[in-house]
Amino acid sequence: MGAEGRRAAVAKKKTSPPILSHEFVIQNHGDIMSCILMLIVIGFMFPATASLSAIFVVPQYNETVSIPTEVGPYDVQIYRSGVRDIFTVLFYTVAWITVHAIIQEYILDKLQRKVHLSKSKQYKFGESGHHLFFATYAVVHAAYVIGDFIDSHNDLKNVWSGYPEEHRAMTLNMKLFFLLQIAYWVHQFPEFYFSKMKKDEMQHRTVVSILHIGFIAGAYIMNFQRLAVLLLVIQYASDVIFHLARLIHFLEKKSIAKNTFKAWNFVFILARLATAVLAVVTFWYGLRQTGQPSVDIPNGNFNTSFIRLNSLIATLALQLFMLWQFITFHFGRLRDVRQRKQKGNETKKQLAAASKRNNNRTESESSAQETAPEDKSPGKRKQKAH
Repeated sequence: MGAEGRRAAVAKKKTSPPILSHEFVIQNHGDIMSCILMLIVIGFMFPATASLSAIFVVPQYNETVSIPTEVGPYDVQIYRSGVRDIFTVLFYTVAWITVHAIIQEYILDKLQRKVHLSKSKQYKFGESGHHLFFATYAVVHAAYVIGDFIDSHNDLKNVWSGYPEEHRAMTLNMKLFFLLQIAYWVHQFPEFYFSKMKKDEMQHRTVVSILHIGFIAGAYIMNFQRLAVLLLVIQYASDVIFHLARLIHFLEKKSIAKNTFKAWNFVFILARLATAVLAVVTFWYGLRQTGQPSVDIPNGNFNTSFIRLNSLIATLALQLFMLWQFITFHFGRLRDVRQRKQKGNETKKQLAAASKRNNNRTESESSAQETAPEDKSPGKRKQKAH
């Protein structure tokens, strides 16, 4: 028992790294981030720190506006964007890191143990699992936000009408949506360290995260939130189908995954087309009617021809790039399938030729064995005659 106790103590020392070491932070980053969140929330309990905690937790730049109606005026709370939103984004970034660790530990790790994937597939499985959760949440949240300014297809002009006055006045739903979106893509960068990601894996995720942060933060700052919400819900709906199909594929449900990938192929092309149409209609037609020669930063008016044209070019260029990646992927896949078929046909021909040679050899050997007794029988007859 003493030897076993010493071995257990040695194993425990090996598995528990020193406090504040890199390995300790990586293994316990979920707990560390949750403690940071708790400290900030506990700050609300004390008057001296309540205002500081509010900067991190509560969306800033809120004001109450009285709206006249037939019944009478009623007060509505609206939100605007500003510099203090950076602190709120940092708080929600820490929250996303905590959520990421919870999903990884209690859902994805258990599924990976059942499937027994390789390391490369484990990375893709984890990526799809996390993004499926986030994209599903984003679609649901965006649907609530869109319902605040679009009730039917006839209200599509609300995407650009009333800019910038009505667009600057955000509801709590819309403000939280954009803060959480930016925070999610910012949290990807510390996750590179926490998940010990390789450089080749990190490169793709870095480009995707920077593109999302640039487009979402740009739309948030320049008050193009309504168009951004529509474009994001289209993109995330496509992502939900893709990552669901990939998870089903890794769970070895091949037939279901094949049909889901086919559905994603159709939805992906439709999403690129819908995104391009919405961008052209909004930037080239809708906002053009109320354009101005220069930027008015105090009033939040960025509706100039230069910004509209470059925003449209950037959106269309991104759609074309994604479509090009989609086409090259499928052409490469078809080429691989053809090469596999050709190799399979060649191997079949080689096996058929080898089997034919073996059959010929066996036939020749059997014929030789049949003729051998006939050669010996005359000799025997001669011996008997003598």
